[in-house]
Amino acid sequence: MKNFLLGASLFGNAALAYLLLKDDDRMADLKKKANELTEAGKEKGEELVALGKQKASELSEAGKQKANELSETGKEKAEEAKTAADDSLDEQLAKLKQRAGIDQAN
Repeated sequence: MKNFLLGASLFGNAALAYLLLKDDDRMADLKKKANELTEAGKEKGEELVALGKQKASELSEAGKQKANELSETGKEKAEEAKTAADDSLDEQLAKLKQRAGIDQAN
């Protein structure tokens, strides 16, 4: 009995759907609207993809510039540290020579 009622219900739903969608003009209108919505969705999707690519490119370029700036700053700081270390070693050597009494004119 349960299967019979389920079958009758499915048949009734199918018959109702057929009656509702029987009108060809109405179906054509629904198809047209569905196609329009699909096309609008595709266009909007393409716009969003293009915008995303543009933003990614801008961020990538900004990141490259920042990396170059940091690289240059790092190189400058390394050079300053090397110069400071060299100067410090020269000063220490001069002091050691002075303590040892070695003539610095050599």
